[in-house]
Amino acid sequence: MKPRSFYKLLAVTVVAFVVALSVWILTPTYSTGNVFGEPFIPGLIDKINDVATISVEHEGRTMTFNHDEKGEWFLAQADNYPADKERIRNILIGIANLEKIEPKTALPEFYPDLQVEDIKQSDAKSYLISLINNQGQSITKLLIGKKTRGLSWNGQGYFVRFPDDPQSWLVRGNVDVTGDMRSWMATRLLPLTKGRTSSITLVDGTKTREAVYKRSAPAMAIQPSFLSDGYFIIASDFIEKMEEALTSFNFKNVTERPDNIGQEIPFASAFIETFDGLNIYLFMYLPDGQPFVALSFAATEKADENVKKEAKELEELHQNWLYQMPEETVTAILPFLSVPAEKNTQAPSVKETKTETIGEEKNKNDTVAQKDEQKEKQQETVKKKVVEKKPETTAKSIKKEDAKSTSSGKTATKKAVTKTNATKKSASEKK
Repeated sequence: MKPRSFYKLLAVTVVAFVVALSVWILTPTYSTGNVFGEPFIPGLIDKINDVATISVEHEGRTMTFNHDEKGEWFLAQADNYPADKERIRNILIGIANLEKIEPKTALPEFYPDLQVEDIKQSDAKSYLISLINNQGQSITKLLIGKKTRGLSWNGQGYFVRFPDDPQSWLVRGNVDVTGDMRSWMATRLLPLTKGRTSSITLVDGTKTREAVYKRSAPAMAIQPSFLSDGYFIIASDFIEKMEEALTSFNFKNVTERPDNIGQEIPFASAFIETFDGLNIYLFMYLPDGQPFVALSFAATEKADENVKKEAKELEELHQNWLYQMPEETVTAILPFLSVPAEKNTQAPSVKETKTETIGEEKNKNDTVAQKDEQKEKQQETVKKKVVEKKPETTAKSIKKEDAKSTSSGKTATKKAVTKTNATKKSASEKK
């Protein structure tokens, strides 16, 4: 073999060895030892039902979850808004079922590598979770660090440590306590699925502009049914995205609903009907220039018991809260276009659109008019739960009042003409 070829082969061999050694060093391999599979916190599974408070601390922030006698959990830092009880249940079971893999470092200088350092350190990445019973006594505290996976023990694991014990551990299980406050709450607001919605009505803050979108069957596309004027978005892709936005409506933040909310006028309102009899009301406000929504729910008389129960539970859940809406959601659900200045001086005109799925015409069909009047009465009843003082004038009522005024005017004119004719006839007879 030539010297040059030998050196080339040697170089390749050395490189391959270095790569193999690096992979071996960087790949986590863990010895199972004699403790493998043992419960990390023996007996905790029997104390799960005693947990009344859960505290999660991370990077200077604390989230406190409190449990009530009905089995519900509430987040103290969010004005006691209901927490995601399914996630909390999984956390409690996950901690109780943690299994030992092997002991790790007991030297504080190596804690940051595993993210199990003291929670009070300014740059700590650890999570401190505390379980407390009804008497305020600590059940357990645990520092949860970096997540990892291992082939030899087939599963997901975490590096953990008890705050008062220098020994850290690798354990197997699932204890995901990461995320902000919103990740601990059920942020989806409306129980809508594609095809469940039968109609969507949107009204602006002046109560003079209104748009109604309907579908005749769950499998059909939702389409414009009634427009108070010609300045609304009616494109099919916009309507589809509007329904998607309502179906996946998640709040950005939540606060207690103010007691004086009835004194505020919403900048827009929405009324949603479903095929199974659930009615949903949305009243949108702009406190401090941010879009918030108040919700109300009711079931029709013909709805089955499951829907009535759903409406009652939703009303109880949302009646005390005001939800901040993402800006993109506001943009997606409001179809209003600006009305030209010269149009603002005119009385609002009513325009109706005929679609393949909607055959009836508003105000020309007595049966439809009666149903609309009943729906308006029901809607007004539920609105009073949320807003005590609401202007009752809408595009429909304006039209009815105009029609009533016109009818009264015609009657008065007719009487005047009759009286005049009678006077003329009397004068003629005297002659």
